[in-house]
Amino acid sequence: MLRKIWLRSLACTVAVALVGGVMADDEKKIVALPLIPAVPATEAKDSKEVNKEKEAAKATPSHEKLAEVKIKAKHNGNTLQTICSDSKGNVLAIVGPSRYSENPSSKKSVSEVQIFDQDGKAVRNFDLDFTGQAISVGTDGKIYIAGDAHIASFEPDGKLIKKVELPHIAKLSANKEQMKKDAEAQIKMEKQSFEQSLKQIKDMKKKLEDKKEEDRTARDKQMIKQYDSILESYKQQDDYYSKRTVDSVIAETLTRLRYINSVAVSEKDVYIVCGESKGYGFAIWRMNSQFEEPKQVKGNISGCCGQMDLCCEGDNLIVAENTIKKFARYSRDGKALGKWGKAGDKDVDGFGGCCNPANVRASAKGDIYTAESEGIVKRFNSSGEFQGVAFKVPVSGGCKNAPIAMTPDDERIFFGDVMGNKIVILAKKKVVVAK
Repeated sequence: MLRKIWLRSLACTVAVALVGGVMADDEKKIVALPLIPAVPATEAKDSKEVNKEKEAAKATPSHEKLAEVKIKAKHNGNTLQTICSDSKGNVLAIVGPSRYSENPSSKKSVSEVQIFDQDGKAVRNFDLDFTGQAISVGTDGKIYIAGDAHIASFEPDGKLIKKVELPHIAKLSANKEQMKKDAEAQIKMEKQSFEQSLKQIKDMKKKLEDKKEEDRTARDKQMIKQYDSILESYKQQDDYYSKRTVDSVIAETLTRLRYINSVAVSEKDVYIVCGESKGYGFAIWRMNSQFEEPKQVKGNISGCCGQMDLCCEGDNLIVAENTIKKFARYSRDGKALGKWGKAGDKDVDGFGGCCNPANVRASAKGDIYTAESEGIVKRFNSSGEFQGVAFKVPVSGGCKNAPIAMTPDDERIFFGDVMGNKIVILAKKKVVVAK
């Protein structure tokens, strides 16, 4: 009897047990299992549908355009170069000659700092007596600006505290003999690499041309034409490499050393990013708040199109490693702590384009924001997990600096449209709760 009742309960047919039907004494010892009401088919959602909704939500921008600040330079030829924000929610902009000029120190130029509140209203401005290329604000409100092999600190009102020529760059620049050896080695490597590439193209073309005309496919014929075009372009490159001299390479290296891509400040350290003394990689240098005790903590970081950005996250560093479509976290000593991101134009969490993310910023709330050259701003949590798109700013031009900053509460995001010479202010969308 018990076995029969148990089987009936599994089949959900013991309704009489729940409504007090008449049973034998031994049957009443059985505890009836509660029946689970069936979910109507119209209300059920499969996991794929739920995931689609989640992805759609992440693709929906969390911010909207509030205003634009068109930069008006005091000095002719100056345009927006980069931005940062302070603890009050103000946005600070460097307005000066192009960050990518061939030799910023070859002529006297005056950069300027323009400061706006979170609504875009002008607060104050002051001039620099050197070419400013990177800017950051410390937790104490002091402003740090670097560029053209110099670094300086200022009070919040623009009063100069200290300015120095970066000592490690001066030391590297003074070692002419070593720079000459490095230049000779670089020219040799460049020529070998070029000749190897040229040979590969010629060999691939010959392999197709060795086929009988009647055996060549339409794709074969198309590829032969493409190889011809490539070889034609290689003639110009051959002319370039044949004219390369030790002096020209040294001049390029000095320009790369003097150019400061980014500056970041923690409570006890100041960091800068500049080119390395040989090759085309970037190096991260750390020094104290007095710009003393310089130490290279990370080298051989690849960055495309002259772009490399970093910021501080507590004592750690967040670096936009645009050639591998990731952002990375390093300790203050350069120890790798993790990398996140993936390449891809189709997935909303992927980094597309040539070299992205171009820029990165850690917010006071713990999130990490990335900006792409195409104007796309994304948000990740501190673990590197994608949280959603903040906004897509319509911009022109290709690979470039795409500086971002935000207010301490993340309610406002500032995007530096360097090609448009303006700052775009984004405000977090208001959530309307139905009564």
